[in-house]
Amino acid sequence: MLECLGLDERAEQAYRLLLDRPESEASLVGEHLGLSPDAVAATLEKLHTLGLVEHLPGDRVRPVHPAIAFPPLLASARRELRAEEQRLDLAAAAVEELTVHAGRSPATASPETRVNHGTAAALQCLEHITATATRSVDALAAAGPAPGITDPTDYTPIIEFAIRLAERGVRLRVIMLDSINYLTPLVEGAHRMRAAGVEIKTAPALPVWTLVVDGEYVVSALAPDDHTRGSLLVRTPGAVAAAADLFEKYWLTATPLDGVDSPGHDETPLTRAQKQLLIMVANGNKDETVARRFSVSTRTVRRMIAELYDLAGVSSRIQLVFRAAQLGWLDGSELDRV
Repeated sequence: MLECLGLDERAEQAYRLLLDRPESEASLVGEHLGLSPDAVAATLEKLHTLGLVEHLPGDRVRPVHPAIAFPPLLASARRELRAEEQRLDLAAAAVEELTVHAGRSPATASPETRVNHGTAAALQCLEHITATATRSVDALAAAGPAPGITDPTDYTPIIEFAIRLAERGVRLRVIMLDSINYLTPLVEGAHRMRAAGVEIKTAPALPVWTLVVDGEYVVSALAPDDHTRGSLLVRTPGAVAAAADLFEKYWLTATPLDGVDSPGHDETPLTRAQKQLLIMVANGNKDETVARRFSVSTRTVRRMIAELYDLAGVSSRIQLVFRAAQLGWLDGSELDRV
């Protein structure tokens, strides 16, 4: 209880003991607290240094009254606390200056745009958004990891960023791909985000990773299929308005998170993700292309296609396309692209 004044537990016990037995012999402390002579001497010396006891002739000690001994210790502790608060204020000011500095465009760039080349710069941009966004962040979480995330299989960083934003009271709306249903870590992460207050919907396809921050600037991936390239930050009102409008259009047609497994609005037994997959198969897309679009592995793509085989009762892609047409799972406009 008194550690902040310089007393450890043993010294406090000794002082309390002496208060009950004024002008006691030093050996009394050792007898009652089970201390060796050296430990007793060290404890009493600490109390003496703090002004809590006085040495008397005959190896006796007298406790100084608490009302006299402790006010100087309290005053010293308060001075140290004020000094520490001043140091913390200076540190906070330095952190604020660093935060502003980190968000500035380089001198060689336009004040309205900044290219974050590579994963390190793109990650710093994400961290800046997490630390400084004040009102809202709208995100299109397209295929692949967010720009700046180095491990394409680790979704933890972006999930933690989202949770921290929500915990700070920033309204965060995220549109993810329907195909997250095939990735357990993403499903679990989506539910963690929603529990923290993030609004989540899903869509069968998204164009590119895009974040609209506070209605003031937009950040998007430099390359839709290469998260290592980095990101582009733009503050021009026209670009921000266009990105915000794009997000709203996707948000209006997207499905709430728990609707991922539901069949589409047409009368087919397919989910929206399965319908999108069927269209890509019908158009001859390779497994690698489908995997990038759905942000899954090629092995998962083959499993997804196998599920379509089971639904259609076929055993090959050609049979799947023709059977899907017979069943009305593909309309004329979709078949025109085969």
